[in-house]
Amino acid sequence: GEVLLNGKNLVTVREKEIAAFRREHLGFVFQDFHLLDNFSLKDNIFLPLVLSNVPYKQMNEWLYPIAQKLGIVDILEKYEVSGGQKQRAAVARAIITKPELILADEPTGALDSKATDSLLTLFSQINKEGQTVLMVTHSTKAASHANRVLFIKDGKVFHQLYRGNLTNEEMYERISDTLKILTTGGEEDE
Repeated sequence: GEVLLNGKNLVTVREKEIAAFRREHLGFVFQDFHLLDNFSLKDNIFLPLVLSNVPYKQMNEWLYPIAQKLGIVDILEKYEVSGGQKQRAAVARAIITKPELILADEPTGALDSKATDSLLTLFSQINKEGQTVLMVTHSTKAASHANRVLFIKDGKVFHQLYRGNLTNEEMYERISDTLKILTTGGEEDE
């Protein structure tokens, strides 16, 4: 198959260009953060910008609005923080370069309900501003904030839902109903 991002086939990106391509076009939010322990949260967030030679003044201008939305302004200079705080810093690092595509693996797994709501609202806002967020999750709540939900069963797309004009609560109910069908042996879409 092919993976296209803005019409560019990612398979054709040369090996020596792939790191720069990822840094410029993709943001990653990993389940286990992938933060560097010997860097402060601020330095971890700045890392993709440093690698792209962004001036320090501009880094700070980009950082603080994101840090405020994620509730981490007061801990940016810290090295040791909770799992939820690490996850919010990882999200900040992923979105600070304003990538076209954000890939998120269970981004709400280490967050409490308030931080989860804040992050999902931020992802919705980012999406409305033109960035695509592709999230893998087992959380019905997290999925209910999406515009489109794909259900995977045995490595194949089993079903999909589109938000349309549904509220988060209505989307939650539709996802729950689909999950019931999945667990009771429903047939896959053709």
